[in-house]
Amino acid sequence: MSTAMDYQQRHLVKMANQIAGNIPVRADVPEQICQHMRQFWTPVMQKSLRQIAAETPDSLCLDVHSALENL
Repeated sequence: MSTAMDYQQRHLVKMANQIAGNIPVRADVPEQICQHMRQFWTPVMQKSLRQIAAETPDSLCLDVHSALENL
């Protein structure tokens, strides 16, 4: 498996981590991330982020990892 990310993968990582960091109410952040991704992210984007999480787990914050478990 390659750990080098292309532009689209880096962009998904950046967006996911920004979503996590910008949740205004800090209660149940992973669920709020999950809701956002269900509403605005395509299934392809979600699948790509899951693959990134598996291949380069350090690129995503813990709240995003938790959200992916419930997505």
